[in-house]
Amino acid sequence: MLNFLKKITGSSERALTSEQRTFWDDNGYLILPKFFAPETIAAVNAEVQGLLEHRDRYPEVTVDIISGELSGQRLRIADVPASAFSGPVKINDLFLDSSVIRSCNLDARLTQVLDELLEGDPMVCNSLNFLYGSAQTAHYDSWFMPPPVKDKMAVSSICLDTYTDRNGPLFVYPGSHKIPPYLFPNGSIAALGYDLAPAQAYVAETTREIEPVYFYGEPGDVLIWHSQVLHGGAPILDPTQTRRSLVTHYWRAQDVPAARRTRLTDNGFVLKREHQALH
Repeated sequence: MLNFLKKITGSSERALTSEQRTFWDDNGYLILPKFFAPETIAAVNAEVQGLLEHRDRYPEVTVDIISGELSGQRLRIADVPASAFSGPVKINDLFLDSSVIRSCNLDARLTQVLDELLEGDPMVCNSLNFLYGSAQTAHYDSWFMPPPVKDKMAVSSICLDTYTDRNGPLFVYPGSHKIPPYLFPNGSIAALGYDLAPAQAYVAETTREIEPVYFYGEPGDVLIWHSQVLHGGAPILDPTQTRRSLVTHYWRAQDVPAARRTRLTDNGFVLKREHQALH
């Protein structure tokens, strides 16, 4: 597995080696070890912990609850019972409010890597902070947020904890981005409320010869995957163990109208949007 990164000494240098680019083309993912410094990881964890303790800090933030009695609900963070944060949840789109989170979403070195993978300026379209493993079944991100231009979306997951078999590590199916995508009844790759069962059956059939790779990351490591790479979260064997992470989905800025994007730093853009609607 190739997981090294060139030191970027100037804007004219490439962020990725030719070996990394070949690995990405063949497998649809990359691992960047020790990419973020310990103090950066500590700052992100402190930002999230502070939000949990003072939920009026960013009152528009929404939370998707993944397990328990409220599973499947999306609530404003102030309305989420404290007990729900002791299990799997997604804290949505902190990049809209938090400069600490944005500094990771749009880190200069990370956005240079993404620029090379996407062949254009990356633009944050959403972010998710996990406290525990997602325990999500294998899926394609394009089912839920298809990019404006085919294949021009990448996803980063920044490790904020050590991943083990006990806390439900991420897994990816190498090369699954080369499989022709399932088309829903309207001819789109987006689920848009359709029954996922036929798509999941297609996934099971087309990936049965592929062995998943589990990502046992350490704090500061980054996993990047192609929007058409099948991935998910392994079962959580020890529910007391956190598996904190910051996951960010990127489109290309050039693929949306200028009125729908904002350049926040020299390193990248964010999609102009509100917080997630409740359901």
